[in-house]
Formats: sequence, structure tokens, C-alpha cells
Amino acid sequence: MIIWLASYPKSGNTWVRLFLRSYLSKNKEEFNINQKPNDNFKINRFPNNKMLKEMQIDSGNFFEIAKNWITVQEKINLNNRLNILKTHNAMCTIDKSKFTNQDNTLGAVYIVRDPRDVAVSFSHHLGISLTDVVDLMINEEHLISEKDFVLEKKEAGSTLVSSWSNHYNSWKNYNLRKILIIKYEDLIKKTFEKFYEIVLYLNKLEKIEIDVKRIKRSIELTKFRNLQDLEKKYGFEETTFSKTFFREGKIGSWKKELDKDLSKKIQKAFEAEMIELGYL
Repeated sequence: MIIWLASYPKSGNTWVRLFLRSYLSKNKEEFNINQKPNDNFKINRFPNNKMLKEMQIDSGNFFEIAKNWITVQEKINLNNRLNILKTHNAMCTIDKSKFTNQDNTLGAVYIVRDPRDVAVSFSHHLGISLTDVVDLMINEEHLISEKDFVLEKKEAGSTLVSSWSNHYNSWKNYNLRKILIIKYEDLIKKTFEKFYEIVLYLNKLEKIEIDVKRIKRSIELTKFRNLQDLEKKYGFEETTFSKTFFREGKIGSWKKELDKDLSKKIQKAFEAEMIELGYL
């Protein structure tokens, strides 16, 4: 069965994924930010271009991918084990095709981050202006490819991100399975408590062992400074137009990088959700 690690891009999904890879891998394995073919525990992306190609599904045609969401997940679940998948896709329905269903999904951890900080981080990641990024975050038809490139054609790409608010609400309102929602800011401020909460959630779903020492060790291994050092030494497979993937990871960067007009535009577009989450 699948447990999703879901988030809008640049919201802490990669950090949580690396923590879980460290926590759930064998202790003898050396921690690496880049996933290797022989890793005993893997967290793959969904949709995954390699699997789409194997199943002869056009990875550049979103509507073709959407028609096959469930088919691909059924194939993944043929291994009869826990499959943790990272996704930036909204929990949506396209032409009667649901993103997932109760037969394939066991649960999900959803990471949400202040959209003003998302805008700053996403701008650096994509190598485009903050103005353009804010427009993307408001765009309900925003699609990305597997590498988070900005796409021009509506039918292109593999992942429907939609707007920041639509994305958050789509996962929050998914009621067929219990979803754990974690704020990125709480991961920063209460790191052990929040990662412990994630492990406890997984334990309730799949009886994953709760080991406080391993949680602390995995937190140490995935500290932002360590991730930056590893990226400098080995590079990182998910780096795009920015010089580094692990750039700052701070709370409140928007205060010095986002001008007042763009900040107001974000707040106006996402006011209800930002108030709900305590960002306003």
C-alpha cells in the first residue's frame, strides 16, 4: 500500500523524505542525499517518468497520465509492501479519474509552508522572478514536469500542482484516509517532536518501529547544514536552475526578499488558508 509524502513544491517535502530514508534504512548503510539503485529502502516520486515509459504512457501528456493514475499505483502495489511515494500533485479528479483511491492508499503526510516563503524558495529553484512565481502559485492549472520545470502548454508535464490554496485544501479535505498535516515551520521549531509525530503516524498505519535514538540520529544526519555540505561534496540530483537545492531553509525569508505588493497579492489570494494555518 502507498503512503504519500505530499506537498506544494519547496515546502519541506525533500527534508522529510531524506529523514525517512535515513530512519527506515539499515543502520550499516551510509547516508547519502542521492538515492542509489541498490538502496534497501527507496522513496520514489509519483508520477515517475521511468515507470510511465515502462508502461508505455506518454510522460509529456498530463491527461494521459491522469487516466492511468490508478493503474500505475496498482502496479506499484503488486510488490505487497509499504510504498512511500513523494508527490507534488494535488489530490484531484480529472475527467472522472481520481488521483488515488482507498484500495491503493493507506495514508499521507502533508507538509505545508507559508506561501510567502514558498514563493521566495520556488523563485530561486526555478530561476525566475518572484512576480512570475506568485502568478504560478495563483494559477489553478499550474503543471510541472518531474524536475519542476515551468511548463507553457496545458497538456504538457506530469504533475498538476494547481494553486497553493487548492493544493493544500485538496489534501486537507481527503477523507477516505487519515492525513497527517505538518507545518514546515513546526519542523524547524520543534524538530524532534514533529519527526516523532511522523514516525508515530507511520507506526499506526504500518507498525513501523518507534526508536527514539534512531529518530535523533536521523535528525542529526538531515540537519540543513549537513545536507548543504553533502550537496557541495556530491551534488544533488534534484537541483535545477539554482546553484544549490538546499539554499537556506529558514522561516521568514520573505520579509527581506518579497516586496510589499507581492506579499499583499499572496495574502489576498490565500487569506482564508493563511489565517487558518496561523500565517496571518
